[in-house]
Amino acid sequence: MRTFSSVFISVILVATLLSAGVLVSFDYARQNTENQQFSASVDANEGTNYYTLIEIDEGDNNEEESITSIYHEFVFTVTGEGDSVSWDFGDGSAGNGMSISHQYETPGIYTVTATSISPNSVKTSTLEVLVDLEAVVEVDNMECTCAPTAKDSVIDLLGMQGMMSLEGYVMVEHDGSSESCTLRNPLQECHLRVILERTEEGSVVSQDILFDDTFRTNEVVVDFSLPELEFEQGEGIQLRLETDQLRDWHKPMASWSSTAPV
Repeated sequence: MRTFSSVFISVILVATLLSAGVLVSFDYARQNTENQQFSASVDANEGTNYYTLIEIDEGDNNEEESITSIYHEFVFTVTGEGDSVSWDFGDGSAGNGMSISHQYETPGIYTVTATSISPNSVKTSTLEVLVDLEAVVEVDNMECTCAPTAKDSVIDLLGMQGMMSLEGYVMVEHDGSSESCTLRNPLQECHLRVILERTEEGSVVSQDILFDDTFRTNEVVVDFSLPELEFEQGEGIQLRLETDQLRDWHKPMASWSSTAPV
Protein backbone atom coordinates (compact mmCIF):
# COMPACT_ATOMS: atom_id res chain seq x y z
CA MET A 1 0.00 0.00 0.00
CA ARG A 2 2.82 2.37 0.74
CA THR A 3 4.18 1.80 -2.75
CA PHE A 4 0.78 2.35 -4.34
CA SER A 5 0.22 5.51 -2.23
CA SER A 6 3.62 6.90 -3.23
CA VAL A 7 2.90 6.31 -6.89
CA PHE A 8 -0.57 7.85 -6.53
CA ILE A 9 0.81 10.95 -4.82
CA SER A 10 3.56 11.25 -7.43
CA VAL A 11 1.00 11.12 -10.23
CA ILE A 12 -1.09 13.81 -8.54
CA LEU A 13 2.02 16.00 -8.10
CA VAL A 14 3.15 15.59 -11.69
CA ALA A 15 -0.33 16.35 -12.98
CA THR A 16 -0.47 19.48 -10.84
CA LEU A 17 2.91 20.66 -12.09
CA LEU A 18 2.00 19.98 -15.70
CA SER A 19 -1.24 21.84 -15.26
CA ALA A 20 0.62 24.82 -13.80
CA GLY A 21 3.14 24.69 -16.63
CA VAL A 22 0.42 24.76 -19.24
CA LEU A 23 -1.22 27.69 -17.51
CA VAL A 24 2.09 29.52 -17.42
CA SER A 25 2.62 28.74 -21.10
CA PHE A 26 -0.81 30.05 -22.09
CA ASP A 27 -0.27 33.15 -19.96
CA TYR A 28 3.10 33.78 -21.62
CA ALA A 29 1.64 33.38 -25.08
CA ARG A 30 -1.16 35.82 -24.27
CA GLN A 31 1.28 38.33 -22.85
CA ASN A 32 3.57 37.97 -25.87
CA THR A 33 0.64 38.69 -28.20
CA GLU A 34 -0.37 41.74 -26.21
CA ASN A 35 3.20 43.08 -26.34
CA GLN A 36 3.66 42.44 -30.05
CA GLN A 37 5.64 45.37 -31.48
CA PHE A 38 3.78 47.79 -33.76
CA SER A 39 5.77 48.32 -36.95
CA ALA A 40 5.27 49.98 -40.33
CA SER A 41 6.83 48.66 -43.54
CA VAL A 42 6.79 49.44 -47.28
CA ASP A 43 7.10 47.19 -50.33
CA ALA A 44 10.10 49.21 -51.63
CA ASN A 45 11.98 52.05 -49.96
CA GLU A 46 12.90 53.68 -53.30
CA GLY A 47 10.80 54.50 -56.35
CA THR A 48 11.10 56.52 -59.56
CA ASN A 49 8.64 58.99 -61.07
CA TYR A 50 8.53 59.47 -64.85
CA TYR A 51 7.98 62.82 -66.58
CA THR A 52 7.43 63.40 -70.32
CA LEU A 53 6.94 66.75 -72.05
CA ILE A 54 6.25 67.10 -75.78
CA GLU A 55 5.79 70.40 -77.56
CA ILE A 56 3.12 70.21 -80.26
CA ASP A 57 3.99 72.49 -83.19
CA GLU A 58 0.98 74.27 -84.65
CA GLY A 59 3.03 76.44 -87.01
CA ASP A 60 2.69 79.66 -85.05
CA ASN A 61 5.72 79.59 -82.70
CA ASN A 62 3.26 79.22 -79.82
CA GLU A 63 3.54 75.51 -79.17
CA GLU A 64 1.22 73.57 -76.92
CA GLU A 65 2.87 71.47 -74.21
CA SER A 66 1.66 67.94 -73.58
CA ILE A 67 2.86 66.68 -70.18
CA THR A 68 2.56 63.13 -68.89
CA SER A 69 3.57 62.21 -65.33
CA ILE A 70 3.68 58.68 -63.95
CA TYR A 71 4.11 58.47 -60.19
CA HIS A 72 5.57 55.46 -58.41
CA GLU A 73 3.06 53.77 -56.12
CA PHE A 74 4.27 52.75 -52.68
CA VAL A 75 2.35 50.17 -50.64
CA PHE A 76 2.54 50.63 -46.85
CA THR A 77 1.47 48.04 -44.25
CA VAL A 78 1.64 47.62 -40.49
CA THR A 79 2.06 44.66 -38.14
CA GLY A 80 0.80 44.60 -34.56
CA GLU A 81 -2.53 45.22 -32.91
CA GLY A 82 -4.55 48.41 -32.96
CA ASP A 83 -8.18 49.44 -33.33
CA SER A 84 -7.29 52.01 -36.02
CA VAL A 85 -4.16 53.02 -37.94
CA SER A 86 -3.56 56.49 -39.39
CA TRP A 87 -0.76 57.53 -41.78
CA ASP A 88 1.17 60.75 -42.27
CA PHE A 89 3.02 60.43 -45.61
CA GLY A 90 5.32 63.41 -45.05
CA ASP A 91 4.07 65.42 -48.03
CA GLY A 92 1.03 66.99 -46.39
CA SER A 93 -1.32 64.09 -47.13
CA ALA A 94 -2.70 61.41 -44.81
CA GLY A 95 -4.66 58.17 -44.84
CA ASN A 96 -6.11 55.36 -42.75
CA GLY A 97 -5.93 51.57 -42.81
CA MET A 98 -3.74 48.60 -42.00
CA SER A 99 -2.56 48.59 -45.64
CA ILE A 100 -2.56 51.63 -47.91
CA SER A 101 -0.90 52.89 -51.11
CA HIS A 102 0.44 56.38 -51.84
CA GLN A 103 2.10 58.31 -54.68
CA TYR A 104 4.41 61.33 -54.43
CA GLU A 105 4.20 64.04 -57.07
CA THR A 106 7.60 65.54 -56.24
CA PRO A 107 10.93 63.67 -55.93
CA GLY A 108 12.48 63.77 -52.49
CA ILE A 109 13.07 61.91 -49.23
CA TYR A 110 9.92 61.53 -47.16
CA THR A 111 9.41 60.41 -43.57
CA VAL A 112 6.26 58.31 -43.20
CA THR A 113 4.61 57.89 -39.79
CA ALA A 114 2.02 55.26 -38.87
CA THR A 115 0.02 55.68 -35.65
CA SER A 116 -1.96 52.89 -33.98
CA ILE A 117 -4.68 53.78 -31.50
CA SER A 118 -6.17 51.24 -29.09
CA PRO A 119 -8.04 51.58 -25.77
CA ASN A 120 -4.84 51.00 -23.79
CA SER A 121 -2.12 52.63 -25.88
CA VAL A 122 -1.03 54.83 -28.76
CA LYS A 123 1.92 53.51 -30.77
CA THR A 124 3.87 55.02 -33.66
CA SER A 125 6.32 53.70 -36.22
CA THR A 126 8.29 55.67 -38.84
CA LEU A 127 10.21 54.88 -42.03
CA GLU A 128 11.74 56.77 -44.96
CA VAL A 129 11.11 56.47 -48.70
CA LEU A 130 13.14 57.93 -51.56
CA VAL A 131 11.56 59.21 -54.80
CA ASP A 132 13.80 59.82 -57.86
CA LEU A 133 12.91 61.23 -61.28
CA GLU A 134 13.46 60.23 -64.91
CA ALA A 135 12.45 62.73 -67.58
CA VAL A 136 12.14 62.95 -71.37
CA VAL A 137 11.49 66.22 -73.20
CA GLU A 138 10.90 66.75 -76.93
CA VAL A 139 10.61 70.37 -78.01
CA ASP A 140 9.77 72.18 -81.24
CA ASN A 141 12.32 72.75 -83.99
CA MET A 142 15.38 74.76 -83.02
CA GLU A 143 15.33 77.58 -85.58
CA CYS A 144 18.23 79.61 -86.83
CA THR A 145 18.92 82.57 -84.52
CA CYS A 146 19.06 84.87 -87.55
CA ALA A 147 15.69 83.82 -88.97
CA PRO A 148 12.79 86.31 -88.88
CA THR A 149 10.90 84.02 -86.49
CA ALA A 150 13.97 83.32 -84.39
CA LYS A 151 13.64 81.66 -81.00
CA ASP A 152 15.81 79.53 -78.75
CA SER A 153 14.93 76.04 -77.63
CA VAL A 154 15.05 75.80 -73.84
CA ILE A 155 14.73 72.57 -71.86
CA ASP A 156 14.03 72.83 -68.14
CA LEU A 157 15.98 70.15 -66.23
CA LEU A 158 13.60 70.42 -63.26
CA GLY A 159 16.02 71.42 -60.54
CA MET A 160 14.49 71.41 -57.05
CA GLN A 161 15.50 72.85 -53.71
CA GLY A 162 18.27 70.80 -52.13
CA MET A 163 21.26 68.90 -53.51
CA MET A 164 20.70 66.84 -56.66
CA SER A 165 22.71 64.94 -59.27
CA LEU A 166 21.58 64.87 -62.91
CA GLU A 167 22.83 62.68 -65.73
CA GLY A 168 21.57 62.32 -69.29
CA TYR A 169 21.89 63.58 -72.85
CA VAL A 170 20.45 66.08 -75.29
CA MET A 171 20.06 65.16 -78.97
CA VAL A 172 19.21 67.15 -82.10
CA GLU A 173 18.07 65.57 -85.36
CA HIS A 174 17.90 67.35 -88.71
CA ASP A 175 14.30 68.23 -89.50
CA GLY A 176 13.56 70.75 -92.23
CA SER A 177 13.11 71.47 -95.88
CA SER A 178 16.77 72.39 -96.45
CA GLU A 179 19.38 69.85 -97.50
CA SER A 180 20.50 67.42 -94.82
CA CYS A 181 23.61 68.07 -92.78
CA THR A 182 25.43 65.23 -94.54
CA LEU A 183 25.17 67.10 -97.89
CA ARG A 184 26.36 70.51 -96.71
CA ASN A 185 29.52 72.09 -98.06
CA PRO A 186 32.23 73.09 -95.56
CA LEU A 187 30.99 76.70 -95.42
CA GLN A 188 27.42 75.70 -94.60
CA GLU A 189 27.90 72.88 -92.14
CA CYS A 190 25.17 72.47 -89.54
CA HIS A 191 25.89 74.09 -86.20
CA LEU A 192 24.80 73.49 -82.62
CA ARG A 193 25.46 75.29 -79.36
CA VAL A 194 24.33 73.71 -76.08
CA ILE A 195 24.44 76.01 -73.05
CA LEU A 196 23.85 74.97 -69.45
CA GLU A 197 22.18 77.83 -67.58
CA ARG A 198 21.52 78.41 -63.88
CA THR A 199 18.47 80.54 -63.12
CA GLU A 200 17.05 82.55 -60.23
CA GLU A 201 13.33 83.39 -60.27
CA GLY A 202 13.31 82.65 -64.01
CA SER A 203 16.28 84.90 -64.88
CA VAL A 204 19.56 83.45 -66.19
CA VAL A 205 22.43 84.11 -63.75
CA SER A 206 25.21 81.91 -65.20
CA GLN A 207 26.05 80.02 -68.39
CA ASP A 208 28.41 77.16 -69.25
CA ILE A 209 28.86 75.97 -72.83
CA LEU A 210 28.63 72.18 -73.09
CA PHE A 211 28.99 72.01 -76.90
CA ASP A 212 29.63 74.56 -79.66
CA ASP A 213 30.66 73.16 -83.02
CA THR A 214 29.69 72.41 -86.61
CA PHE A 215 28.90 68.92 -87.87
CA ARG A 216 27.98 66.99 -91.00
CA THR A 217 25.72 64.33 -89.55
CA ASN A 218 21.94 64.37 -89.26
CA GLU A 219 22.05 63.58 -85.56
CA VAL A 220 24.19 64.91 -82.74
CA VAL A 221 24.17 63.70 -79.13
CA VAL A 222 25.67 65.69 -76.25
CA ASP A 223 26.01 63.88 -72.91
CA PHE A 224 25.98 65.68 -69.58
CA SER A 225 26.74 64.64 -66.00
CA LEU A 226 26.03 67.14 -63.22
CA PRO A 227 26.87 65.71 -59.80
CA GLU A 228 25.80 67.26 -56.50
CA LEU A 229 24.26 70.53 -57.63
CA GLU A 230 22.70 72.56 -54.84
CA PHE A 231 19.59 74.67 -55.38
CA GLU A 232 18.01 77.26 -53.12
CA GLN A 233 14.34 78.25 -53.25
CA GLY A 234 13.60 79.83 -56.66
CA GLU A 235 16.77 78.53 -58.33
CA GLY A 236 16.73 76.21 -61.34
CA ILE A 237 18.74 74.79 -64.22
CA GLN A 238 18.07 74.51 -67.94
CA LEU A 239 19.61 73.73 -71.33
CA ARG A 240 19.52 76.32 -74.09
CA LEU A 241 20.06 75.19 -77.70
CA GLU A 242 21.13 77.62 -80.41
CA THR A 243 22.48 77.64 -83.95
CA ASP A 244 24.23 80.36 -85.97
CA GLN A 245 23.81 78.71 -89.35
CA LEU A 246 21.24 79.73 -91.98
CA ARG A 247 18.59 77.14 -92.84
CA ASP A 248 19.31 75.00 -89.80
CA TRP A 249 16.19 73.25 -88.52
CA HIS A 250 16.75 70.61 -85.88
CA LYS A 251 14.38 68.69 -83.63
CA PRO A 252 15.79 68.65 -80.06
CA MET A 253 15.02 66.16 -77.32
CA ALA A 254 16.59 65.38 -73.97
CA SER A 255 16.49 62.47 -71.58
CA TRP A 256 17.91 62.42 -68.07
CA SER A 257 17.60 60.99 -64.58
CA SER A 258 18.01 62.88 -61.33
CA THR A 259 18.42 61.90 -57.72
CA ALA A 260 15.98 63.08 -55.10
CA PRO A 261 16.93 66.43 -53.55
CA VAL A 262 18.46 66.11 -50.09
